[in-house]
Amino acid sequence: MVASLAASAQSESTSVSISRSNSKTTYRNSNGLNSFDIEIRGTIEVSDDDRDISNMSHDGYFEVTKTSFGSRRSIKITREGSVLIKRYYEGRTEVNFDPEGRKWLAEVLPEVVRTTSIAAESRVNRFYSKGGAQAVLAEIEVIKSDHVKSHYAKLLMKKPVLEKDYPAIVSKVTGNMNSDHYITEFLQDNMDKLLRNKDAAEAVFATTNKMGSDHYKTQIIKEALRVQPASLEAVKVALASASKINSDHYKTEVLTSLMRQDNLTDAIVAEMINTSKSIHSDHYRTVVLTKALDRNLSATSHQRAVESVKDINSDHYKAQVIKSLLNKSIDENVLSELLPVTSTINSDHYRTEVLTSMLDRQDFSDATFKQLVEYGADMGSDHYKTVVFKNALDESDLSEAKVIAIINAAKNINSDHYLTEVLTHAATRVRTGSDALKNAYRDAARKIGSETYYGRALRALDR
Repeated sequence: MVASLAASAQSESTSVSISRSNSKTTYRNSNGLNSFDIEIRGTIEVSDDDRDISNMSHDGYFEVTKTSFGSRRSIKITREGSVLIKRYYEGRTEVNFDPEGRKWLAEVLPEVVRTTSIAAESRVNRFYSKGGAQAVLAEIEVIKSDHVKSHYAKLLMKKPVLEKDYPAIVSKVTGNMNSDHYITEFLQDNMDKLLRNKDAAEAVFATTNKMGSDHYKTQIIKEALRVQPASLEAVKVALASASKINSDHYKTEVLTSLMRQDNLTDAIVAEMINTSKSIHSDHYRTVVLTKALDRNLSATSHQRAVESVKDINSDHYKAQVIKSLLNKSIDENVLSELLPVTSTINSDHYRTEVLTSMLDRQDFSDATFKQLVEYGADMGSDHYKTVVFKNALDESDLSEAKVIAIINAAKNINSDHYLTEVLTHAATRVRTGSDALKNAYRDAARKIGSETYYGRALRALDR
């Protein structure tokens, strides 16, 4: 069974490919002018200066071939008993290993070990024993292949590394990688360890800021949040990263995952709501806003939600968010800014849903109440206007100013039937009211063209 792994590019013109079949691993490293072909079996160890093969397992085999401008040289090393047998070839001709073969191996092996994972474990052990994590990180920095960097970093994290070194490891390992795939692989494999340290956790989230892939960025943030709750500082870093995500789907996944945190301040949630404005999809923006509005928010956060809902095009989703907003008590100033947004709902059905929800769930000053019924009067359907006005008249504590506002707004109803329905519904409040209230009622009734309906409206007042 053969497994193929695409390693990251070492530079703009250099690539590494790896294939594995049973116990054999083959590397090919090419930059267009030069190419290395390397085949190994078993475990390989190199000398401390990386210039010679010092040992290999009993089943070990090592072969390196370099082609440069048409010239081809290769070395094959096997083990027979306790002795390593080393053969050197120029083209197809075998040449004595000493001194030319040994000299050539010393030239190419440092490059071989830094472009493959050959002898990686023994090299990491050597560097770590001499200089700890910093020595391994220094070696990772000069390795060109992200695949090999990732392999060395994994081996490093298996050592007894101190937690205080975790932030530097995250920053240096990921800072030297271009491949989002290998960055994600390294972080996910070590997430449990890295999140034990506050600074390392923030470094994990900060890493997502430099990543180009929305998929991998989301994967890291969600995995980190799954492992343990993030600090507020880490949440802020993750939120900054989320703002750079282009995909509405992934941005929504990140924001909703962050909102599951219990330690969020109102200011952080307000910023999340503000970030939702960069979501183009009405559906995904609604998911984020409704999730945020489940929390107990300040007037500032509610204000941000109003700003975000303005850009929703769908009447259905706009109504859904506004109704979620209305589930909690809203500041009067926010209500005054929300009411004009209802006029952007083209569907009379959805606008009626929103206005009646406002009436049921919020308290209004006389001025704001007058605004509401005027936005109800602005609808095209007399039926829906009537629904709003009758709901408004059913409110328990209606001042005369509010009743007059409803009656004046009802004059925008063209249907004699529906106008009469609203007036007769108001009649019980008007009968015991002031002359100004009764005059407003009679003035609205004079708009009725049908004598039958006009008479019905006046009789309702005289009962």
